[in-house]
Amino acid sequence: MSMNPPPPPPPPPPGYTPYTPQPGAPGGRPLAEAWKRILARFLDAIISGLIGGSIGAAIVLSDGDSAGFAGFGGDQSVGEAIGVAFIGVIFGFFYEAFTTKTWGGTPMKLAFGMKVVRAQDGAPVGWNESLIRWGAPAVLSLIPILGGIAGFVIVIVGLVFLFTDKLRQTVWDKVAKTIVVNSR
Repeated sequence: MSMNPPPPPPPPPPGYTPYTPQPGAPGGRPLAEAWKRILARFLDAIISGLIGGSIGAAIVLSDGDSAGFAGFGGDQSVGEAIGVAFIGVIFGFFYEAFTTKTWGGTPMKLAFGMKVVRAQDGAPVGWNESLIRWGAPAVLSLIPILGGIAGFVIVIVGLVFLFTDKLRQTVWDKVAKTIVVNSR
């Protein structure tokens, strides 16, 4: 009895590139490129700054004070300053933490085809990871003067980690135990 070898598999369709998972990326998805993360963060900052600034301006200019921003910060506008800061925290929460938990990333991360996932298993982030990831840099920004300096240092260290860490984790990724992967 003669056995014939099985026929070879059919050739792949034209333009097909086999998918090979990137080593070290949990869940088998490749890590997002550093330049995409930087560009998405920059555009997110512009969008949130424009929206947050508009909301803040609406609050400051809504009281009928003819001085507008010229009188902002004086004794009579402490309530407005607290209100603007409170609205900024709420807006930041929704723009960063809520969207990351609900959809896997900020609007620009999603637009660039990236998602934030848990580093240990590549699963979607929960509230804990999302809040820690957003809160780590946000808490520092509340400290007058030192917060700005510490925030700047964290951004620089985050950029160094982004280009040198094997999982491309920034400071807030390490604290929250998350990574950013390509979603498409």
